[in-house]
Amino acid sequence: MIYAKKKVQNTANLAAQTAKIIANVKELEEKNVIRIQGNEVFLYPEIWKDKATALNWIKCLHLYCMMKKRFKESDALFFKHIETEAPIGAFKNKKATVLIF
Repeated sequence: MIYAKKKVQNTANLAAQTAKIIANVKELEEKNVIRIQGNEVFLYPEIWKDKATALNWIKCLHLYCMMKKRFKESDALFFKHIETEAPIGAFKNKKATVLIF
């Protein structure tokens, strides 16, 4: 869309996206697919299809923790395998990293 001779992109509704993230994480917690304890998230890495999906999951789970667990944006979040507790990813310094793939 062009507005005042500048290209403007339509942005998605952030509130709706956040509500969907919260609902999905709560559902996965109820099904025992994800467990959040402090600043550690335990999950099955099989739910991450590829690296891009994994990075998106990490960012969404950090957003969830900011909204529901009162995390600060700068707080670190560590991801571990739910059965072996092996590290599989992290969100530190506002950057998501994946240790598998």
